[in-house]
Amino acid sequence: RVAFGEPIAHRQAIAFMLAEMAWEVDSTRLLAWESAWELDQKKEDGFKDAYLAKLYADQMVVWVTDCGVQILGGHGYIREHPVELWLRNGRGFCAFEGLAIV
Repeated sequence: RVAFGEPIAHRQAIAFMLAEMAWEVDSTRLLAWESAWELDQKKEDGFKDAYLAKLYADQMVVWVTDCGVQILGGHGYIREHPVELWLRNGRGFCAFEGLAIV
């Protein structure tokens, strides 16, 4: 998106937000891979770590897509933009997959 004649990613606050979003996605991916490896190796904490990775992923997807909507402003709310769908799906997955408090 371009605002005031320059891409918004050139603004420091937006760049920091995008970097943190990428970091959250990568750390969630690492948690999922590690828990899958633990299950594959039949480690005793494998199921617990898989549940924690799922819980972290649920929270991360809502946070990252909410940040995406904030970055895009009004464009983030229209149905034609994929971020709106990602946010709706992320919240739906959290609801359908069960409660975070067990």
